[in-house]
Amino acid sequence: MEISKGRISLAILLMVAGTLHAQQVIVNTVGKDPFVGKTTEVVYKAKEGTWTFQGFNNAVIKTTYKPAGYSKNEQISDAVTAKPAAVGTKVTVAQSQTVEWDNLTSVVVQREKFYYKAGKEVKVKSASYFAQGDTRGFRFQLFNDEQIFGGGERAVAMNRRGHRFNLYNTVSADYGLGAENLSFSVPFFISSAGYALFFDNPSKGYIDIGLTDKNTLEAGFISGELTYYVVFGKNLDEIMANYSSITGRQPLPPRWVFGNFVSRSGYKSEEQVHQAVGKIKQDNFPMDGLLFDAAWYGDNGKASMGNIDWVNTQKWPNPKQMLTDLRTKDNLKSILITEPYILQNTKTFVEGTPIMVTSADGLVDIFRKPAQDFIWKFYKKQVANGVSGWWLDGAEPEKHPASWTHNMKDLGVNRPMDAEEVHNVYAHYFSKMFFEKYSSDVSDQRLVLFNRSGFAGSQRYGVLPGSGEVARSWAGLKSQPLVLLGMSLSGLPYIHSDAGGFAAEGADAELYTRWLQFAAFTPVFQPGGTVPGEPYKSIARTYTKLRYQLLPYNYSLSYDQAVWGRPLMRPLYYYSFADSVALKAEDEYMWGDNILVAPITSQGATARMLYLPAGKWYSLANNSVTDGGKYINQPADIKQLPVFVREGSFVPLWFSKDTIRSTDAFNSKDITIRYYPSSYASTYVWYDDDGSSTRTLERADYELVTFKGITEGKKVTIDITTNNPNQYGKKFKRTFRFELPVALASEATVNGKPVDAGSFGKQPDPFQQLSNEFLTVEFNGKPVKVEITLK
Repeated sequence: MEISKGRISLAILLMVAGTLHAQQVIVNTVGKDPFVGKTTEVVYKAKEGTWTFQGFNNAVIKTTYKPAGYSKNEQISDAVTAKPAAVGTKVTVAQSQTVEWDNLTSVVVQREKFYYKAGKEVKVKSASYFAQGDTRGFRFQLFNDEQIFGGGERAVAMNRRGHRFNLYNTVSADYGLGAENLSFSVPFFISSAGYALFFDNPSKGYIDIGLTDKNTLEAGFISGELTYYVVFGKNLDEIMANYSSITGRQPLPPRWVFGNFVSRSGYKSEEQVHQAVGKIKQDNFPMDGLLFDAAWYGDNGKASMGNIDWVNTQKWPNPKQMLTDLRTKDNLKSILITEPYILQNTKTFVEGTPIMVTSADGLVDIFRKPAQDFIWKFYKKQVANGVSGWWLDGAEPEKHPASWTHNMKDLGVNRPMDAEEVHNVYAHYFSKMFFEKYSSDVSDQRLVLFNRSGFAGSQRYGVLPGSGEVARSWAGLKSQPLVLLGMSLSGLPYIHSDAGGFAAEGADAELYTRWLQFAAFTPVFQPGGTVPGEPYKSIARTYTKLRYQLLPYNYSLSYDQAVWGRPLMRPLYYYSFADSVALKAEDEYMWGDNILVAPITSQGATARMLYLPAGKWYSLANNSVTDGGKYINQPADIKQLPVFVREGSFVPLWFSKDTIRSTDAFNSKDITIRYYPSSYASTYVWYDDDGSSTRTLERADYELVTFKGITEGKKVTIDITTNNPNQYGKKFKRTFRFELPVALASEATVNGKPVDAGSFGKQPDPFQQLSNEFLTVEFNGKPVKVEITLK
């Protein structure tokens, strides 16, 4: 065994009795050597194949197995972008050894079974390889009380144990509660024991989580490199941070992504578009995005795929002018649908034939660079016309027989690969093409890309995944919190559904209203269909405006994702698996850290049972306070969705004296900060930037304002600081209106100086339908201490 001097220290314990029975190798970095913290690659060779272990850091271990004689071991996934540190020493281990990284994580090798540990604690009881027919994969032993979460888009219970899922992106039309296999399979699974498994293999496969054998998790694949990652973390927050550190995080979207997206079954002409927009404005709904369905590129529905242009000049006489008018006169950004097919008798069919999949019916072979360049030139033309975003639909692909083959030479694979080997990353690479072309050619515009399919790592390409063709039914609505939370725990943070359902038109006004209420607290707000009549229209308007009122809070969540990998929607047990009741309350969730949402998914409901974790909780609707750590029966007539705010929370809000038409009117220099008093000290960091620049984080061109609060008796103390005081000057300062959900006193000080009584005011709250008192505080970048005495 060769060791590079000065790089790695090895302690070897040998136990020999005629032949080698056991050997323990501990690999760790020592001293102030320049290679401290770097990773050693460890190889375990057996007659049947070779195992390789690499520690990325003290929280992630990569394991790869190469069976002897296995020929389909290409890696076409780009899910993992992080690289293990430079290898200082390659160590070959024997049948029974322990390999440690940074003294915190280790792999115990015992005759082709492996145990993964974090510190001294075994997290994965054992792992081993299996081969059965054309399927190869891994088996992991489960603990008796272990729960498993994640796996992408699944309309089943959050705890996936007891299920067997296909790892194959599949369209499920008109689905509802119980649909196991949908359009976004992500082979990433989180354990309540404090670890996660990510199988970096996009070929067709399956995951059996204790269905066949209740104590075994089995993952099998038909092709591809046999690699999995073990990701450690004591809670979901740590696991998501460590997983996203290797697969990437979602770039900041433009601020208008948190507005209202207008979506109908399809606008047939420019005239129809202006009529629809005029009606929405007349009904006093704010809006930011308009989605154009298939009619924009032709009148023959799916048969028009491949035109990629406004071919009917009678119905669309001047698309560029229309898009400009929508943007400048109506503050509406336009999003065009596209699908990955170029069909016969369309404008681009002859030119596009060379870049299609072999034997396919018009499917673009997106893995080829010439195909990417070809399709992009048509998209780029529409971007120049004023298109602000794209809607990539049908890219599972819906039709993808195993007999179709793809040319993968541009990915370094010198053999044709059949559809089942590449299916799960087809939409992923289409999204990658959009992202890279935008970064190169539209460098001043953050990409907005709706899609419904992809793979692990698709979040890096700015995707806004829709939850597919969910039924417009109560079963469809019941499925959505589970689908969205499951995707959120799979690294896809901007998952959302068509509010009101997708698959069929319906006249159930109650269902539509309940769906829209729920959607107001999801990453993308995209109501589909037509808003029902009164009183439902007024309720819908209230929640749409509440969505805009929460804009500074919601936009700040995008920073949490981009920097820390936190999902926007989080289960109640996000920071701890210790609360066994919270683990079962899977039809509730946290919107960020501070807001708890309990969707109403039952017809005719006037109340619902919901669980509040420990602590005090304020009702968003009326400011009443409820002690947590228990279930409560919360009234919820059709006008209200149960929403609670955790004590100690700061929630930044956008109030405007003018009618809000779109996010274009947002001014972060004048916002309201609502603090929910608590005897426990709390901290909140609010993020702000210009809402559009593409390299904001890279250039550090943003501001973080930190609020710290505590309530002692009747005295509320709030401290304000910023990470970027240098941007403040004579021409720039902020005005914060501080609200408390209790009556303010006439006594307050700012930096020890009494506040004039005229600094207190009242402003209407469109959600609560009452007026809240506020205290105006000027902030010029220097630390501020606000002290308020309550009545």
